[in-house]
Amino acid sequence: MEITNPALKQLLKVRRGVDFFKNLTELEIQEIVFNIRFRKFTAGEILFKEGARDNKELYFLIQGSVDIAILNHQTLKQMVVATLDKAMLFGEMRALINEPRTATAKAGENGVILITFNLKESNEELSPLAFAKFYKNVSRILAKKVMEMNKKLEK
Repeated sequence: MEITNPALKQLLKVRRGVDFFKNLTELEIQEIVFNIRFRKFTAGEILFKEGARDNKELYFLIQGSVDIAILNHQTLKQMVVATLDKAMLFGEMRALINEPRTATAKAGENGVILITFNLKESNEELSPLAFAKFYKNVSRILAKKVMEMNKKLEK
């Protein structure tokens, strides 16, 4: 089957460098994702807001930078906790645990290009091996994020 969606083609092209898709074949990726598209953002444009429940998209950064911020409850101001500036997947928490977004993400500069997509949760029973591989990868990545945050908090 020929792939005609340019965003899917790009996602499949870079998949080996994306930890979330490590060890997944092209077919397995197609079994677990849908609504794949390119999106372009300008500096300061909001991708998603902390507390939002409106979508469960995952985001893959292709070009530019994205600031991740959380609300400081003492100052009531957004505090940037990370700047993403290399090819990586983010926004996974909302998609995986169906809870509100835990942070706000906004474009850090003009010309930010992302691939956005959703998980085909309805296919979990039809493609259990693909989802098992994906969730194992997610578990590793989230464990690394927790370890990195713990190290920052120790300082």
